[in-house]
Amino acid sequence: MRSQEYMQLHALLQEIRSTVEEDQQTTDAFAAYDAQPIRPAHVHRSKADHKRAIFLLLAGIRDTIDARTTAEVAA
Repeated sequence: MRSQEYMQLHALLQEIRSTVEEDQQTTDAFAAYDAQPIRPAHVHRSKADHKRAIFLLLAGIRDTIDARTTAEVAA
């Protein structure tokens, strides 16, 4: 992938995060992402930086969905 594609994917996942968080009350699933300084608008950062941020966002999205699924199964 090209650097611009990583930035676009990063921005898309940020939007998905917003949607997932609207449904979830409080979660620490994105603490690792929030602790790192890379955001989709940081066009001067390397592909590797955006790739790492993408993986952190994906992990947070996965954890949030898993927590919601577990809560629904328990109910």
